[in-house]
Amino acid sequence: MKIIGIASSPRKGGNSQTLVEHVLSGAREEGAETELIRLCERNIQPCTGCNSCKSGNGCIIQDSMEDLCDTLAEADVLVFGSPIYWSRLNAQAYPFIDRLYALLKPDFSTDFPKGKKIAVALTCGGMEEEQLNPVNDYLKFVFGFLGFTDAGFVCQNQCFLPDDLAKYPDKIKEAEQLGRYLVK
Repeated sequence: MKIIGIASSPRKGGNSQTLVEHVLSGAREEGAETELIRLCERNIQPCTGCNSCKSGNGCIIQDSMEDLCDTLAEADVLVFGSPIYWSRLNAQAYPFIDRLYALLKPDFSTDFPKGKKIAVALTCGGMEEEQLNPVNDYLKFVFGFLGFTDAGFVCQNQCFLPDDLAKYPDKIKEAEQLGRYLVK
């Protein structure tokens, strides 16, 4: 089983990336092959809305998205992690998400491999967990177009400084448990 973690945080080793890493760690304990991808280390241009992708020739933008889509196609599970800024995903997440549009046919069907799962890992400052549910729902909705099914959600608030997640050992255990669950 292959599990891909995507971290959208611009802060290397920040809280949301660390939360994703703990999910991946739990999955590795159960024998999964894992990989962490940091979006800010990739060249992902924003979608131009040209709709060339609907002509059957794919996206005309030549950047990291083709490789990322290939990696996603080969994975069994995606763990998507992001910090929450102003009640939404951070800016680095949106070019990646928008460019997934190229994987859809004009009728919104897709040939993307089915049977994949998505888990979401979010960190934020002062929001309560239930306030993060709309972001979790949004990600599950978007990836649902590609056939992904919901495999879990883990989040932690009060993460202001880069290593604040370390103050929450129970959340770290929860993330590792989610990773173990993803393999079963």
